[in-house]
Amino acid sequence: MKIFLKRVRERVEDFLRSSYREIKGLPPEQIDYLSRSSGKRVRALLLFSIGKILGCQDEPLIELGGAVELIHSASLFHDDIIDEAEERRGLASAHMVFGVDKAIILGDLLYIKAISIAARFGKMRIIDLMAEEVEGMISGEMDESLNLYRIDLSQDEYFRIIDGKTARLFALSSALPAVLKGDESLEKELRDFGEKFGLAFQILDDVADVVLDKKRLKKPTLSDLREGKLSLPYIFYLEGEGKFSQDIKRFFLTREPIDFQAVRDDVIKSGAVERALSVMENFLEEARTVVKRFPPSPWREAILEYSDLRRLYGI
Repeated sequence: MKIFLKRVRERVEDFLRSSYREIKGLPPEQIDYLSRSSGKRVRALLLFSIGKILGCQDEPLIELGGAVELIHSASLFHDDIIDEAEERRGLASAHMVFGVDKAIILGDLLYIKAISIAARFGKMRIIDLMAEEVEGMISGEMDESLNLYRIDLSQDEYFRIIDGKTARLFALSSALPAVLKGDESLEKELRDFGEKFGLAFQILDDVADVVLDKKRLKKPTLSDLREGKLSLPYIFYLEGEGKFSQDIKRFFLTREPIDFQAVRDDVIKSGAVERALSVMENFLEEARTVVKRFPPSPWREAILEYSDLRRLYGI
């Protein structure tokens, strides 16, 4: 199955490269950049595996998976501009290479290309669902930007933000195969699976930002804290009145540098990271419950294997 999934990922990459070339006016250097900035394609692989459980044909799943990955890439380009991030996936961020204006336009073109791919299927529900979830994703990104440097951010507010900015795209990926089959009740069930999976995915990403080094992250460590994002490990750390809580509060208030390495070490030592991972596992268990309702198959097992997210980052 691993070899087959590798081939699926390669097919998604081939489809994406073809899609880049179809975008009118996209210069060769941007096509080359897009082709080199591929990620794990977890959303596309999840969509494909769910689709095979439901008996969908390969090609529609590859195309829809590609569309979802185009949306994801577009959101990252825009995020990097907002965050003033210099790196992404081991490469210089798009705005560092092409400038802010061109990176924004590039992201916009990817969004439009994703919608045009969805329109090929002639199913209004595919376009409606894509528009609905992308709107939720962008709203989540706006929500996050409006709550930067909020030292009093609550757990509920944190979950609301990551539900929008991350979980909505996983919900879309998971529900689209049911839309292809025209099964509304299954669409709702799979959307719930994707949402829970996405929440867990973002929590793990936030934990990785604390515990992994720059080489493994392919971006600077502690980016969230430096950018004023109060992720779940830090929320738990502040609740427990960790040793450097006042330093974090002062940094959020004044933006004056603090000893980030000392903060990182103490957050890990405090148990806040393990608490966050426990919450992540609870979301994953809820997601697995949905998947386990399907009859046993290699595709079901593949999805259950995806849900071992800690292995994805080696945490």
